[in-house]
Amino acid sequence: MDDETIYRKNRDDLIRYATVLVGPAGAEDVVSTVVLRILARRRLDDLDEPRAYLFRAVLNECKTRLSRRQTHLSITEAGGMPADEPRSHIIQAVLDLPPQQRAATYLVYWAGMTVAETADLIGIRPGTAKRYLHLARRTLKGVLDEH
Repeated sequence: MDDETIYRKNRDDLIRYATVLVGPAGAEDVVSTVVLRILARRRLDDLDEPRAYLFRAVLNECKTRLSRRQTHLSITEAGGMPADEPRSHIIQAVLDLPPQQRAATYLVYWAGMTVAETADLIGIRPGTAKRYLHLARRTLKGVLDEH
């Protein structure tokens, strides 16, 4: 498969993934930055697992951008519901999760991947993915218990 085919095959999934991590305003920029950075050094079709490599690179770029901002996404910034929506506290709690926990939560609960697939895709051990999910569930349960 050539670089263009690999990119086209994964683009939409990568943008959805980046949207969960940095919001819709920055998602396409993150994906473009990652792809251009990779193509400056190598070809996508030279990679053993281009999809997993791209997902890990997007996560790393998102973590870098979020650490530079040193803020969490707000519901408005993430393109979600209005802050006065009854369930907005739940969405905000998801947005407040650290990027790794948010990534694992998205891939398992929204994208329907198994823990093993998630771990493989973002380059961590299954036990680490389980830990991220456990921490995310604990945080989100606390938010639900408060309301």
